[in-house]
Amino acid sequence: MHDFSISQQIASKVIEEINRERAFKVIEIKIKIGELTHLNPEQIDFWLKQFFHDTPAEDAKILIEKTPPLIYCKGCGYRGTIKVRDDFFIYPFIPLNCPKCGLNKIEIKGGNECLLEKIKIKR
Repeated sequence: MHDFSISQQIASKVIEEINRERAFKVIEIKIKIGELTHLNPEQIDFWLKQFFHDTPAEDAKILIEKTPPLIYCKGCGYRGTIKVRDDFFIYPFIPLNCPKCGLNKIEIKGGNECLLEKIKIKR
């Protein structure tokens, strides 16, 4: 259901922009999804196509870019990526540890975003 509701919000924003810009057709939609969101790009694509049925965005090319998690460790100063576990039920309750020093004194600097980056339209 997480993918469904996020897709619904993205679709609403696209439709809002279509109406605001008086667009005839949506050519392309670009979305950036961080791995820490645990959103499934295939599910987002599927639901967007469902929501865009019979709208000017129906035939839009949907581009989804996954972004890795970026962290900063307050313990050792490590800046970089970490491996994300696919265990969706346990993951939120397990602290993220620095891959260099093992401490869980990290700040998330990226990879937790879901951004509608670009809507390419035809008027």
